[in-house]
Amino acid sequence: HMLSGSINTFSDLQNQNNLLCLTQIELGNLGREEVTQAIMALLSIDDASQIKGLASICHRRTMGNPFFLLEFVKLLNEEGLLYFHLGLFQWKWDETAIESMTASTENVVDLLQRKMEKLSREAQGFLQCAACLGSSFVDDTIKLIWHHKKNIYEDSSEAETGTEELLMTMVEENYLENRE
Repeated sequence: HMLSGSINTFSDLQNQNNLLCLTQIELGNLGREEVTQAIMALLSIDDASQIKGLASICHRRTMGNPFFLLEFVKLLNEEGLLYFHLGLFQWKWDETAIESMTASTENVVDLLQRKMEKLSREAQGFLQCAACLGSSFVDDTIKLIWHHKKNIYEDSSEAETGTEELLMTMVEENYLENRE
């Protein structure tokens, strides 16, 4: 995991001088009740009975994985399956539509693949270049590779956006992490 190196460094510091107190907490999957509470908190709903069906679908689709749960709820919102009705000033959803539209979303990989398929061809190509560099890389490296790719495909519409803009967009959309 990308934080492992930092955690190991902090652990070493803690062992060397006792000036740092590091506590590691492992987060497992959430149960149905915790998923219900998380959905209630996300949607600012006080009555668990109002979201019982939605929470059940979310738990079943995510198996209680906290990361996947948040991504799944974002997906529902992006797909218009979960939306805020300004006239009623409340969140609305159709459980039948959610069941049918998310039937193929069985795990985190499926969800992320579905999300990435909605990106432009250019953004997908950029992520492919980034993936070839491994779990971490220097901005200058991706800029060099992307510039080279743009020169190769200069006649195609695949390389229209600047490297800085693509990099910023990928960070904002949580496809890449900026570790400055």
